[in-house]
Amino acid sequence: MKKEDEHLVWNETGRRFDRDYHIFKTYLADRQMKDGRKGEFVVVDSPDWVNIVAVVKNDMGQDCFIMVRQFRHGTGEISLEYPAGMVDPGEEPLHAAIRELKEETGYSASSMTLIGTASPNCAFMNNTNYTYYAEGLEKVSTQSLDQNEAIDVVLVPVEEAYKSFGSGEMMNAICILSHYFYLRKYRQEK
Repeated sequence: MKKEDEHLVWNETGRRFDRDYHIFKTYLADRQMKDGRKGEFVVVDSPDWVNIVAVVKNDMGQDCFIMVRQFRHGTGEISLEYPAGMVDPGEEPLHAAIRELKEETGYSASSMTLIGTASPNCAFMNNTNYTYYAEGLEKVSTQSLDQNEAIDVVLVPVEEAYKSFGSGEMMNAICILSHYFYLRKYRQEK
């Protein structure tokens, strides 16, 4: 931390467990500023996440993103997204990306490149989202979904996706951020 930033820092003076919600836990953190102000803040202890951007050709020879459609409980709606998932405890993000791509889509990649990382919501969450670009894709199996997953795999033409992010079924903010990482890294090279 820089000396000039000390006036912005809330130092933790205590933390206590609040609740376990299976996919994340909440804690109550007591914090104090240098000027004496005190507060209690909720911290969501969430696993890290991965998103996988992958491009394949469809039957008409168009470049398409491999995407997944699924119901999302937060919005109560269907969402069209890049394959994604949680990093298991002790698992490296790269291995989670390889696993999630295969489980959700049946595709395997010959290489994965990390193209971006971000904090999904640093206001109260402590996790990181990792976005990988998958290359050398091959359909190797059927889906291997978790008990509470129902996912359709969809090939979305790249040009159609560019026009659709941020509207309709393509409203997932982390997916939009992953798309930005893809554009920053690969679209400018073409």
